[in-house]
Amino acid sequence: MRIKILALITILVVAAIFGASFASRAQVRPTISQPKPTVSPTPPVKTKDDEVIKVETDLVTLTATVIDKNGRYRADLKQPDFTIYEDGAKQELAYFNTGDRVPVSLGIVFDTSGSMEDKIEGVEDAVEHFVKSVSPNDEIFLVRFSDDAELVQDFTDDRKKILRAVESLKPRGSTALYEAVTLGLQKVKQGRHKKRALLVLTDGNDTASSINLQTVLSLARKSEVIIYALGIGHGEKGSVHSGIFDSQMQDTVDMRALRSLAEATGGSAYYLENAHEDGRDRIDEAAEEVAAELKQQYTLGYYPANQKKDGAFRQIVVEVKDKSLRVRTKRGYYAPDKDNKQS
Repeated sequence: MRIKILALITILVVAAIFGASFASRAQVRPTISQPKPTVSPTPPVKTKDDEVIKVETDLVTLTATVIDKNGRYRADLKQPDFTIYEDGAKQELAYFNTGDRVPVSLGIVFDTSGSMEDKIEGVEDAVEHFVKSVSPNDEIFLVRFSDDAELVQDFTDDRKKILRAVESLKPRGSTALYEAVTLGLQKVKQGRHKKRALLVLTDGNDTASSINLQTVLSLARKSEVIIYALGIGHGEKGSVHSGIFDSQMQDTVDMRALRSLAEATGGSAYYLENAHEDGRDRIDEAAEEVAAELKQQYTLGYYPANQKKDGAFRQIVVEVKDKSLRVRTKRGYYAPDKDNKQS
């Protein structure tokens, strides 16, 4: 019995020694000389439409519309045709793209005040034309406004959802135009596309907002949003509508405010009086023109030579070689300050 126990112990000792030797061999690996990894610059972001956008916070981007003397869009220009000036100093163009490849995040801001009662069907029709004319890759949301402003359809690329939301709108109350534009500016910033625009449709002036035009203009200038506005006149059906306690209120489209918002952001404002005269539908025509313009614009970008973070307003001028052409873009931007991001 003792002999068997000694033999078993001997076997276990030998096995332990062999196992340790095998483990030590397994842990020893030859050292392979490998090159040190190199740090590559952050690659550009490529969207599904092959739009390349550098992720750089210092890059100032702007949308430019080029029109010839006959009012036709010119979408055939190249990067060398453009020159950008900031506060009079020439800048080096670092980014260039054409509108047909740039998807847009869009907001429709729809007046549903009482004065729209006899016009709402025509404006609904114009929105339908607009929605069907923009690029299929564009995303759209809908804001309605009367006494207040309300988001009635969030961002979607489903055109039927937008049209159903438009068809459900009912005219009533006053006109909170400035609050509606503010809501639109806030909402469109949440869009997934870098290019952003608002289409405002109204037949009146602001009668209900708690903020003024200057506040909205300041927000618009600080945004990266193009504002288009259709001001619907009252020539064909009158401007009087019922107000509080059935009183009669006079409502006149405020083109001064609409033009100020459009000019500050590089968009356009249309005054549409007698919109259905001579068998034409000028509201539809204007809406389709806005959709066409969005597809024929240029996206330009540059790194400003002035690197001061002082929060000051920087004036922008864009010129093209062909002096017979007219360029429309935003008038400038607010530089970043030490505590806030660039506007």
